[in-house]
Amino acid sequence: MAETATNTQAPVMTDPEWIALESINEETRRFIFGEAMLRLLQGRGLAEPGDERWNVTQEGQQALQAHSN
Repeated sequence: MAETATNTQAPVMTDPEWIALESINEETRRFIFGEAMLRLLQGRGLAEPGDERWNVTQEGQQALQAHSN
């Protein structure tokens, strides 16, 4: 049986999910995604609501770092 190598640190996400997470991380002024995307990232533990804006969680930071490598 063939085995496939996977990166256990970076969660499998669609391109829009990665872009949204990167946008939150970069504190983009004009977030082009809607509330549903934010809730999806929150549900995965990658982002959380803050006082005035959403923040990338520690797990989200690790995913971004692993994704960029």
